[in-house]
Amino acid sequence: MISTMINQLTKKATIEELKAAGLDTNYAGNNKGLQPVNANGINFTTAYISVTGHPLADLQEDMAAEEKAKVVYENLMDLTKDPDLLAPLSFLRQREVVHFNRFKTLYEEYKKMGY
Repeated sequence: MISTMINQLTKKATIEELKAAGLDTNYAGNNKGLQPVNANGINFTTAYISVTGHPLADLQEDMAAEEKAKVVYENLMDLTKDPDLLAPLSFLRQREVVHFNRFKTLYEEYKKMGY
């Protein structure tokens, strides 16, 4: 969704505007689409996603990921006052809260079952 928001913001940008914003190398390889990278430009990889096969450990990892994503959305919200960006970022942030709570509920159920 973040890539879609960026695409919407840049869809009418000229090549000169993209160059001025430092997006010329991205344009060369991806047009106005974005390669999934972190804030430091490191490409997304699943190499750091861990699965143990143990429900409690895996759910804790899931909950941590939801918390981290929530913080990223909050940080992005701090960087803008644009209501057209704040609305979807707020939705995404709230979605992370819901996911965290669902994982937590399942975690508590598994814990009661003795995992």
